[in-house]
Amino acid sequence: MVARSKQLIQYARQIAVNWWRVLILMWKCNAVFVVFLLGLALFMGIIPGMQIQLVSLLVESAAKAIRGRGDLHLIMQALLWGVGMGSISLLSLLLGIVQQYVQSLLQVKVANAMNMQIMQKALTLSLQHYEDDKLYDSLQRASSESAYRPYQVFIQLMTFGTQVMSLVSVSTILVSWNWIIALVILLSPIPIACSQLFFSKRRHQLEWARSPEWRYLSYLLYLTTHARSFKEIQLFQLGDFFLKRGHALYGRFYTADKALLTKQMQVDIPLGILRVGITSCIQLYIIWTTILAGKIGMLAGYLQAISSLQENTQGIISGLGQLYQNCLYLDNLFEFLDTPPSSIKSGTRKFPRQLQKGIEFCHVSFCYPGTTHNVLSKVTFQIPVGTRVALVGHNGAGKTTIIKLLARLYEPTDGQIFIDDVPIEEYDLDDLRRHISIIFQDFVQYEVTARENIGFGNLDQLDNQEQVCMAAEASKASKVITHLPQQYETQLGRIFEQGHELSIGQWQKIALARAFIRSAPILLLDEPTASIDAATEAEIFAGLYEVTRKATTLLIAHRFSTVRMADRIVVLEQGKVIEEGTHEYLMRRQGTYAHLFNLQAAGYI
Repeated sequence: MVARSKQLIQYARQIAVNWWRVLILMWKCNAVFVVFLLGLALFMGIIPGMQIQLVSLLVESAAKAIRGRGDLHLIMQALLWGVGMGSISLLSLLLGIVQQYVQSLLQVKVANAMNMQIMQKALTLSLQHYEDDKLYDSLQRASSESAYRPYQVFIQLMTFGTQVMSLVSVSTILVSWNWIIALVILLSPIPIACSQLFFSKRRHQLEWARSPEWRYLSYLLYLTTHARSFKEIQLFQLGDFFLKRGHALYGRFYTADKALLTKQMQVDIPLGILRVGITSCIQLYIIWTTILAGKIGMLAGYLQAISSLQENTQGIISGLGQLYQNCLYLDNLFEFLDTPPSSIKSGTRKFPRQLQKGIEFCHVSFCYPGTTHNVLSKVTFQIPVGTRVALVGHNGAGKTTIIKLLARLYEPTDGQIFIDDVPIEEYDLDDLRRHISIIFQDFVQYEVTARENIGFGNLDQLDNQEQVCMAAEASKASKVITHLPQQYETQLGRIFEQGHELSIGQWQKIALARAFIRSAPILLLDEPTASIDAATEAEIFAGLYEVTRKATTLLIAHRFSTVRMADRIVVLEQGKVIEEGTHEYLMRRQGTYAHLFNLQAAGYI
């Protein structure tokens, strides 16, 4: 019992914190709108109490005027109360229109502000965060809900405040007439309110537990509706298979939802019957006593007060459940926003304008977070300034990991990386990355114009047509672009209107141009020509050496025709350096490199 009480207190504290954070978010978006809406919500809550009092006075005056058989004073008094009723109704209407206008403006501002916050937060994270499935789920939920959850909670809080204020104003009048009746009416909805809160929490737990399955369903939807997967799905006849999986998941969701809703209905029906029974008995009692007392106006006031209380309590019960459920979803949003930023710390040293010595890996080991297996183990090698070093090895040997460490997307578990004899972590992180040009094997295909696709490699040159063209020439992307409808201003991809899709090899040339336009002293190439034919690859690398003659280059490639052009070759096996030297030297050794080279060469005989 004590543990349960502590848990309830903890829930209540967390909900209060979430509410407060929502109010702060709203306040930062537009403080004037927030103050206006909160004040208006409280004022709108007073109006029902005023209306009930006026109805009672109006009916009583009308009854007296009827009994007075045309007494002008009594008729004017009844008309005066009628004018008061109309004035309050008009005021309520006008305030409601203004409230809707301000709420709509605030909703737009909040949606924009929250989306920007999610984007800003995502940019502070590290690659480790994106490779953590739990945090990635949190990111996806936050990004899908950020545009409406905080605003929804704020509006529900205002509505809740209005309903509570209305409940108070109406109850005050009822208490002045008969406090016992007021107390019974106020207490009667409590059981069903508890039911709503309980099942709201169960609904949230159910949705939370199925988050990974929802993500899988989204992936199935992507596969069956995206042009890039359409060909394989048709060829391998995967459509029905994916549909069956989707149906199975939706079926499980429906079964679970139905079970929960059935339980809620079984609880709500008897509680609803109990509440209606109590209210009906009270109404009969009021009718009996007011008729006997001859207070027709009070009877009208009582009946409207009971109707108003029922409406408000029903709204509070329903709103409380939704508010509670939305607050539980806010936990995920704030949990994501509170995620500690990247643990990769920036140094203060400026990166040298020109490298003097080069790059050195010294006994570098690395183990991915959450695993115990070393991807790299005591790796030591050098990339002298201005040279081109190639990394060779089987898949999973740790080649791409070396590039990630050099770009400081991860930190070594052990050992150090030096650039010009300075530990890499001492350099300013942004400055370091500005001086590195890189193309990953899973490069991004930006759905923007061809010029922007290349210019993203160096935003300072985004509008410099000459530099963009030079980079495209070096990567041989210019031959692709000149055949596009608007050439460099052609929209690439199929997501947006008038988009032009490219082959994977053409995309790779665009990505290479993006790397070349950066003109950085360090160039990292991870399978830069994997999707390009051998003839074009030879042409690209002939131009590459001209473009990067001053750059210190680290290259990963599986084509040994490319690798042999490197000044030095480092062979990795299971995360360790097993061979190192020039192509000729390694061939003479007849080791792993020579074996791999001969295997590949045999395929061309």
